[in-house]
Amino acid sequence: MPVRAEGVFEIFRSSIRFRLLSVLGSAVVWACAAQTSFAVSDSPPASAGPPTIELDSAPSQPEIPTDSRAVQELLRLAEVERRAGNTQGEVEYLTQVIELDSAHCLAHARLAEITGPAPASVLAKSDDLVRLALQHPYDPKALVVGATALADRGRTDQAIEFLERAVWLADLDPSASLTAIRQLYEISGEWKHRRVVPVQVYVDSLIQAQPGWKFQMRNVWSSASVMLDSLLETRFVPIAFGSFDAKEAPNDLDEIHAEFLAKTHAPSEGIYALFTGRPVPNEDGVHKKGVAELLGRSLTVRIAPGAIRSRVLAHEILHLYGAIHVLEGVDSLMNPTGESLALDAPNIRIVRALRDRKFGPGDIEQNVLPWIDLGATVAAYRAALSENLILRDAEIKEAMRSKKRSPDQQSFRVFQATYLDAHLADVARLAAALMLADGQRTEALRLLDLSSQLYGPSTPRGQAAAEKASRLRGSLEGVDASASE
Repeated sequence: MPVRAEGVFEIFRSSIRFRLLSVLGSAVVWACAAQTSFAVSDSPPASAGPPTIELDSAPSQPEIPTDSRAVQELLRLAEVERRAGNTQGEVEYLTQVIELDSAHCLAHARLAEITGPAPASVLAKSDDLVRLALQHPYDPKALVVGATALADRGRTDQAIEFLERAVWLADLDPSASLTAIRQLYEISGEWKHRRVVPVQVYVDSLIQAQPGWKFQMRNVWSSASVMLDSLLETRFVPIAFGSFDAKEAPNDLDEIHAEFLAKTHAPSEGIYALFTGRPVPNEDGVHKKGVAELLGRSLTVRIAPGAIRSRVLAHEILHLYGAIHVLEGVDSLMNPTGESLALDAPNIRIVRALRDRKFGPGDIEQNVLPWIDLGATVAAYRAALSENLILRDAEIKEAMRSKKRSPDQQSFRVFQATYLDAHLADVARLAAALMLADGQRTEALRLLDLSSQLYGPSTPRGQAAAEKASRLRGSLEGVDASASE
């Protein structure tokens, strides 16, 4: 039930709480990402290290504890006030929780429930419109109206903060959020060149069982947007939440993701993502924490209860922009077994070449090729694959020269250096498609052959790559025959 103007409004009057509760778009959600900064480095890594390729099993970054004694005591007091029917007292304590932990999902969820949507109003004075947004800080429409009033009075910075909060709450009112984005493009210098990618978010029952899970999802996407902003200049905006439980699939992320794709319709625009609360299996083996198709539109990520930052999510998002795995010893976000938040130079080059890609129906012919510099993209992939091979060759030579290892150990290190996973098959297939579009047919043929071998000649993808290679080889032989005649 929404609170009335008198009483609770007094709690929000101070400048600190005004910014915390009415300006979450830039002052609070962004703060949750500030603890996990993302570094972009244009220089190559100093050391390659042991190049063992693993699947997407990158660990999530540790979260800032939200169960501190102070926070827990404030939540306890808020609950006491709730049971006593003292709404103003409950809001006071929940506000203090957010002052200590700006992205506390449960506190936000409870405040959103208390303040509710703004009532239909015929208010005309700008002060009244701003006050209405303050009283209902989780109502995107009220925030947009309040932002317009602020902008008309020259209070642009505060208007931007209201609008960014409305974008953060886009799933509650996508239309108001779209209006907010348009206004941000008009009045914010930072937003003028920013891309916006809508996200359809699906979660399983394990996540839905957690209080405030929608705020967790809003926060984790805002955090990822900030982590990658220096590279992508993109805001990922959840516009709808749905349920999906891969109950029939075992706890294997590839199978969960496959079931998700088979039973979910792709949206007309944007990314669609599944978050599962299933933990990594407690058994030996390589277990994925994230899955995404290279230059695709979908991803699946494991996430811990209450987590608001995820290295895994950032890693998988970059796969959607063409980023590829690096070897185990390379200091990079694209190292699937590491913890680094830096990005290696070859992947920086790839992602910058592809960041204007679109997320709509169709394949790379519709979503990628019309929007990129094809020559620059092909060159970026060629350089990345070349560096990968150089590092592998260096590791093989180091393993063979080492006198500290037994023959078996040397053999194992050589195996690690020469091992190629199915991810590189995707890279080879993609690079082949780009080279074909760029007229580099001979190199495309080599990559298609490589892709078929990496997938496995008997697998569906391996057979598809082999068939494309066969057709291309026949075409090239036909051209050569004509030329010789």
